[in-house]
Amino acid sequence: MTKRPPAWMLPNLLSLDAPLVALVWMWMLARAMRVQYVESSSYAVLAGAVWCVYVLDRIRDVKRGKHPLEGEMPWRHRFHWQSRWVLLSLVALVVAYCGYASLFILSMDLLTIGIVGGFLVAIYCLVSVFDKGDVAYWKNFVAGMTFAFGVAAPIAVASQPLPIVISDVIEPFYRAAGNGGYVTAFFDSLTQFIGMVLTSLHQVLLSVHVLLFALLCVMNINAIDLWERSRRSDDVLVKQESELSLAVGLMTLIVGSVLAAAFWVDDYSAPLCYAVMVSGALLQFINRKRSRFSLDALRVLADLALIIPAPLLLWLA
Repeated sequence: MTKRPPAWMLPNLLSLDAPLVALVWMWMLARAMRVQYVESSSYAVLAGAVWCVYVLDRIRDVKRGKHPLEGEMPWRHRFHWQSRWVLLSLVALVVAYCGYASLFILSMDLLTIGIVGGFLVAIYCLVSVFDKGDVAYWKNFVAGMTFAFGVAAPIAVASQPLPIVISDVIEPFYRAAGNGGYVTAFFDSLTQFIGMVLTSLHQVLLSVHVLLFALLCVMNINAIDLWERSRRSDDVLVKQESELSLAVGLMTLIVGSVLAAAFWVDDYSAPLCYAVMVSGALLQFINRKRSRFSLDALRVLADLALIIPAPLLLWLA
């Protein structure tokens, strides 16, 4: 490992790449779904929440031994571990701002979305404990869906209010305050919470645009894991299997985007499908040329593949 990371790694090193992808795709989804206005605080809270999750996840990876201190640790994990107290202090400040904005600036719908998003992050942490494969497909699937949910949720609730919000979950306890029926209130609240989660997931994720973006996120994460797996192994079969697995997944995503643009969305929304196609094609191109790049470069290129199509959507829209 070189003495210091190259300058082009700075966004990845500071965990700024994922928030940038989130903001770009939030804007793209807003255009595709005809949402004219999104609260500016929504962008700030989204970027802050994504940044905090990525910082904590990388520090957690080192602490759990996924990237041991004595081994060849990726630069981003090394930086996060060496700067963990500064980063954790910044995380505390960002969390405080996001909490304040959620409670006093954003709408009840967006507060509800934030709580459901936190629930999905908790599920991701639980799945990551048990999914120990070389390529953690289940963990990657939950991570991609959670990321897409967080990005698309402010757009979805801007066009249609949620049927169940967090105040509906708390209300049974207010009703029970006078008569002491807290057991019944607990079960009523639990039922409302489950309904809140399910209706939020349904409203946000069950859209052609969001599903395509979610699957693109999953393939982006799978690509990085498969490239790392291929680079770790000297077995030619493992390398070929990694390339083929990613190629099949990306081609399936591209074909799905073509079908969506042709049959399931209107002309106004079709450019988002084209953007997913371009991102998928770029990931496949990187996959074919991966031997020419370092792992750090591949991680940066994988994120660029998700950002590059943004001007295309602006031009076609």
